[in-house]
Amino acid sequence: MILVRNARAEPDAGDSAGDDGGAPRSPRHRRTIAVALALLILALAASWAYAHWREQRAQETARATAALDRLFESRLGIASTSGLGRLPFVSRANLIATEAALRRLCPHDQPAVRARGLAVLARSYTVIGDYPHAQALIDEAERLLREHGIDDPGVDAASASLLNLQARYDRAEVLASQALRPLQNARDAATRMRRLALQTELARAKWGLADDDGAMAMLESALADARALGPAARDSVAELLTLRGEWRTREYQLRAAERDLEQAIAMTERGNPLLADAARFQLVHTLLKNDLDLQARAQAEQLLAYRRRAFGERHPETGRAWVLASEAQYLCGDLSAAVQSAARARAIIVATYGEQHPEYAELLRQESQNDAVLGHGRAAIAKARAANTLLETTLGPTHERSLRAKYNLAIKLVFSGDASDTESFKQGVGMLEEVIRTGKETDIPMPLEKTKLALAFAEQPGEAAQQHAERLLIDGQIENRKYFPPHANIRLVSDFALAQLLVRRRRDAQADGLFAEVIAHIERGDHIRPTMHSVASKALLYRASYALSSCRKDQTLTLLGQQLAYCERHLGPGSDCAASTRVALSELEHHDYLPARFAEHVGGADPTRRWARRLADQLGYARRCVPGISDAGDQRPEPPADGGAKSG
Repeated sequence: MILVRNARAEPDAGDSAGDDGGAPRSPRHRRTIAVALALLILALAASWAYAHWREQRAQETARATAALDRLFESRLGIASTSGLGRLPFVSRANLIATEAALRRLCPHDQPAVRARGLAVLARSYTVIGDYPHAQALIDEAERLLREHGIDDPGVDAASASLLNLQARYDRAEVLASQALRPLQNARDAATRMRRLALQTELARAKWGLADDDGAMAMLESALADARALGPAARDSVAELLTLRGEWRTREYQLRAAERDLEQAIAMTERGNPLLADAARFQLVHTLLKNDLDLQARAQAEQLLAYRRRAFGERHPETGRAWVLASEAQYLCGDLSAAVQSAARARAIIVATYGEQHPEYAELLRQESQNDAVLGHGRAAIAKARAANTLLETTLGPTHERSLRAKYNLAIKLVFSGDASDTESFKQGVGMLEEVIRTGKETDIPMPLEKTKLALAFAEQPGEAAQQHAERLLIDGQIENRKYFPPHANIRLVSDFALAQLLVRRRRDAQADGLFAEVIAHIERGDHIRPTMHSVASKALLYRASYALSSCRKDQTLTLLGQQLAYCERHLGPGSDCAASTRVALSELEHHDYLPARFAEHVGGADPTRRWARRLADQLGYARRCVPGISDAGDQRPEPPADGGAKSG
């Protein structure tokens, strides 16, 4: 369009001084205007064409992304751009078919969509333990993006996730940090959602590098960003709460961890039960760590029922739930149920994961605990060792699950092996010390491990070992009181072990006071493990023994009466403890101590009747009252066969 100046307007400074304003434009001037106009039209046309092409391209990308989402949702049960946590298990055959479909669905002229799909598929391969193929898919995705000069935070997050899974935390931290920098000021919701995944992987990497403060700060930042995104990020908030609950559990912030996990379950139980299921799985571990075994068992069995209903009887997630149920049942003292649950888990896990997957190692670890209680010491050690080796090979020696397996093996070597096998004992103690050292290096509390190390030394002869054990147990008391409530079994076991050690070191009065505290805590406790009832009975016997040696026979009989009632109530009227104590009470009404023939008469040759021998040892001639001698450990004359006459 040519604009013609109004002839009535004043001439501007560009006009010639003598021009009257009526002279026509030159041909060259008209040609210049025409060329400019043509260029402008061409530019507008090119701009329109580019915009139209971009719109078409965006529509093609959106269609390809939607098709990819449908593929992953139908075959893998996930959406390609969502999820910060664990993906569901699918079979290798399904993954191979999905990969082939992805390559047909996403052409090479859609590199971003194709790369994103390969990254999600890589995460799915990690679930079945095929880390090499997962890495190959990630490498292919990254190569595609480089060739086309594209950045994709979703691919970067998947790559960092794979590095974290393999305990390559330093590389994961560098990758996630670099990928996050250009996203700091992102405004659109899609990019902010992808940024959440990178923030989460960076937090995991920092946690793995023992930068607990940095990890928790990054996690809190991600949680704040997720909440700011509103309802669209509700599932992400729940997943981040689950991760925080897991970390707080490791730091022994157990009540705070429970609150996080319960909130995650409440947020997702109706809308996304799979996420609620993941939070409940972690909640069981948290409750077990806090010695809330009955609550943990109820949650574990609820989770198992959901997975059997949602996934079916043969799905590996159902197998994992059977393992968890076995652990809760074992700690509740229901060994029969624990063994049956482990057998159900084995059939599923071996068939789906095979015997080289971390989940198989978790099964072996639980089976070793069941075997140890059943008295199958060699089998327990063999399974514990296999679990430890497999996890160190697949996840690395400093991974949390590897450390847990190493602790389990150490306990079996120290307490479940042959007492004369000094090499196994030394190896177990060395492993406990290594786990504790790793905890110190990573700022993770290890109160349970320290207590078990003290118990190991407490069983050893010699003054040096007992002094070391006493120091460890006293230090353990301080740490246990910091992290655990009074009813916690580890506190009771630690205090009982210290009291036993004091008896061995002939500090009976001090031990008696500590035994009394242990009994009081067990009787008041709402969440006492069944094994603690045996501890209380033994503590009552120790107190009765000290009362007998201190010439307080009436108190001895009173304490034995309490022991009998306790054994009948918690271990059963026909239990070895109840039956043997009943006879001992009758004997002590007529004698000052139990005769040597007591153990043989009551227990006979039955190796399971240990209480008769225990009573004979604690209430026999060596512990009788000798007026004027307060130390029951003093030398005494040889005992007569009849147990002595009743004192007046």
